[in-house]
Amino acid sequence: MEDEDLQLVLIPWPVMGHVQIVEFANLIIHRQDLLPPGKTLSITVLLMKLPDYIDTVASSFTESLSAASFTGAAARVNFLHLPPTTPSPEWSSRTRGYFIHNLVLSQKPNVADFLRRTPNIVALVVDMLCTSMIAVGDELRVPSYIFFTSPASFLGAMLHCQTLHDEKNENIADLTNSNTGLELPPFSTPVPPKVLSLVLVDKQQWLDRFLHYARDYRKAKGVIINTFTDLESYTLNSFSHSASYGGGVVPPVYPVGPILNHGQSVNQSSLEILQWLDNQPSKSVVFVCFGSQGSLNEEQVKELATALERSQIRFLWSLRRQSSNSDRARFPTEYANYGGVLPEGFLERTAGTGKVVGWAPQLEVLSHEAVGGFVSHCGWNSVLESLWCGVPIATWPLHSEQQMNAFQLVRELGLAVEITLSYYERNIDGAVVTAVTAPEIERGIREVMERESEVRRRVEEMKEKSRKSVVEGGSSYLGLERFVLEIIHQNETKKAK
Repeated sequence: MEDEDLQLVLIPWPVMGHVQIVEFANLIIHRQDLLPPGKTLSITVLLMKLPDYIDTVASSFTESLSAASFTGAAARVNFLHLPPTTPSPEWSSRTRGYFIHNLVLSQKPNVADFLRRTPNIVALVVDMLCTSMIAVGDELRVPSYIFFTSPASFLGAMLHCQTLHDEKNENIADLTNSNTGLELPPFSTPVPPKVLSLVLVDKQQWLDRFLHYARDYRKAKGVIINTFTDLESYTLNSFSHSASYGGGVVPPVYPVGPILNHGQSVNQSSLEILQWLDNQPSKSVVFVCFGSQGSLNEEQVKELATALERSQIRFLWSLRRQSSNSDRARFPTEYANYGGVLPEGFLERTAGTGKVVGWAPQLEVLSHEAVGGFVSHCGWNSVLESLWCGVPIATWPLHSEQQMNAFQLVRELGLAVEITLSYYERNIDGAVVTAVTAPEIERGIREVMERESEVRRRVEEMKEKSRKSVVEGGSSYLGLERFVLEIIHQNETKKAK
């Protein structure tokens, strides 16, 4: 009798910061030992490609995935490009998130077609920002799970805000008017209103998108989170007290992290970066990088350059051009040269101690012995990578949930030093972005590079805990196991009916 091949379908958000779902697929596929006799498991990742004019980094990455060859268990992970859809001009009228949200909505018929013609689907796992696909799964009786790439604390914040909106008829934007810290269920200490994520308190983003995402989380069979118990124990425990999150259901939560993007390609420019690091002393370099979506305006770039030069600390700076306010759907791009944006003579004066580059292979850089500190936007992938590598962060959030991440790291967990907790990359409601000054930046850089600091000691401890969580018997290893056993159980139960 032939083995029955069960199918798991994954749908990532088509942005580099969300590709951990692909690494998640590789983890799942290597747990065939959990399947009943006579069963095998294959995974299909449905890829949506962003237009090159929006983001060349993500689009080239998705191309490389489908072109890659896999062997052994990994050969059971397949990549399928969904048919392209035509963006309308309206998609580009607001933010890049709004553009991608509409791209996802346009793919619902194509996803439905794939699910209809694919036998033995045990579950659909969708990115935290692709929740419109849950309705597609429900229609075809396919159970859906969320893959949450942000911290558990942000999941809790979203569910809490959805409760305030739906059950208490509160205007979430009014939270920013509080004169005191806010008591939010996923945080152990009061949260300053100024660090609330813009996607929660900006009326348009909240009502158009994130309120609906939060409602959809409660419809899912479970939420898989890229975090680990030792890092977010308070938040994860809070989910067991569902009354804290209103009358709605809080689905089961599966912490499975840290899941890191080990598949970054190292090209010629990346090799030059790593070779430069090879020539620097141990823990002497501060790495400055704001992720695939982050960038600074020219005034802020000059303040940062001044701080780096004054600090006299060795630096590696990933500097990318910010898109214009009239074209906010675009991701940052590379500078043709840095002469116009950096202070005059900066490159010459710092030639012996610093290197300015464009896109950089972040995990490889953080893993390098020469790197001793990280000026970061506090995107959750970057946080997990820094902890995995034992490199402390100096916080400089830009957008999304990053201000709340920075608060959590500095004030709750003691795992980072503060440059700022409340900076925003773009103007908010017409207000001018207040620059972080060179003295503030220099102070943060010096503090994060201290060799014997309490923050560095705590980060080293969390490094060990992060690595123990994913090995056999660790909390995330067992979380992954619980998820696999659950989808198999759900499948067997459905077949028995």
